[in-house]
Amino acid sequence: MTEAVALLPRGRSLVRGGMILLLLSVTVLERFGLSAGALSASAALFGGYLFLVLAGGVGALTLSLERLLLYGVCLSVALISLLFNERASSPSSLVLLAAMYFPFLFVLRPGSLDEHDDAAWVMGKFLDLMVVCAVFGIVQFAAQTVVHATWLFDFTPYIPEKLRAAGTFNTVIPTGSFNKSNGFFFREPSGFSYLMALALIAEGFTQRRKPRMALLGLALLLTYSGTGILALLLGTMHPFGPKTLLRLAVMACVGGLVFWLLGDALNLSFTLDRVGEFNSTYSSGYMRYVAPGRLVSESIDAAWWTPWLGHGPGTIFRTIRDYEFHDPTWAKLLFEYGAAGFAAFVSLFLVTLRRPSLSLQVRATLFWGWLIMGGHLLSPEQNFLTLALIGLTPGVAQAYRRRAASPDTDAPALQPAVTG
Repeated sequence: MTEAVALLPRGRSLVRGGMILLLLSVTVLERFGLSAGALSASAALFGGYLFLVLAGGVGALTLSLERLLLYGVCLSVALISLLFNERASSPSSLVLLAAMYFPFLFVLRPGSLDEHDDAAWVMGKFLDLMVVCAVFGIVQFAAQTVVHATWLFDFTPYIPEKLRAAGTFNTVIPTGSFNKSNGFFFREPSGFSYLMALALIAEGFTQRRKPRMALLGLALLLTYSGTGILALLLGTMHPFGPKTLLRLAVMACVGGLVFWLLGDALNLSFTLDRVGEFNSTYSSGYMRYVAPGRLVSESIDAAWWTPWLGHGPGTIFRTIRDYEFHDPTWAKLLFEYGAAGFAAFVSLFLVTLRRPSLSLQVRATLFWGWLIMGGHLLSPEQNFLTLALIGLTPGVAQAYRRRAASPDTDAPALQPAVTG
């Protein structure tokens, strides 16, 4: 049970400041981190734990017992997998996994961010930030006709090495005579594309501010990435029912109109032609969505325990194959932790999303983004974005609205809400 908390103005300001820093760390600061030899941590990892410290310090956090139980199951399966695959496994990967999902155990007490609706406050800040990023992405794409400096698409070399996030990314990707927009701040056009799609769905199912939706949609088009389009399709397909076909039909009509109006000017046929990537072994689409399935199917029965417990933490990229592949969450879970680990971690993520404070379409987009659209099992950006938008905020929006609709000066304080 979680009771509403009455924070002092200073306490609420600290929690709000921590949340804004968290949102910034999982978006526009994703190129930054801290590196010391072989050790490195992204800005998102720092942002997530800094928020826990700030919110916990003012008494705004509570523990979710349901998530604690599932977290224990996840780590138990991972530890057993490590023991069964002791020679090949990486203990440091298990430690990182534990650190990545530890923040999932906590939920803010109602009223920590806003007296009426914590989730709406966070979503408002997120949408404001995404509109700013959309403007940067559009300006960046247009500016490349006159600005030919490398920093316009990749300013990473200007960041001191010890303050850079680790990893190798496809930051500058040409499409004809232009480069794909990566929103200036982001490491890859696909990541920027996903965020634009997520914001477009959130805006479309809440405020429906048409100028903002137009900016988000245009920025999405200029990424020339299938990730955002796939996110739009998967998000708007929920809930499944008669209205699903209507929504998809409307999207198809809008997409056709946009292609007719802007297809030649923006070379949008480049994006449509990428459908054929699924048949090309070294294409992005094949490596993201086909090759991982081949890897899992060819390796799942290496030993009697691997279908159930996998090959052990940190082993997916130690497997040599005659093709390249990415490690989406579903493939990494099945390969490293087997069916038991897959079930445990998916359950933890679904329970985190099981809150009434966000629309089903936004929650579906977050889930499918985590599961299939990249190597997000150990990605603090995707995981902590989910926490910021829904996992940390209490699902009491409806209770607050009922209370506001019945102004009773003698009414008792808001009743406790069960955390999930």
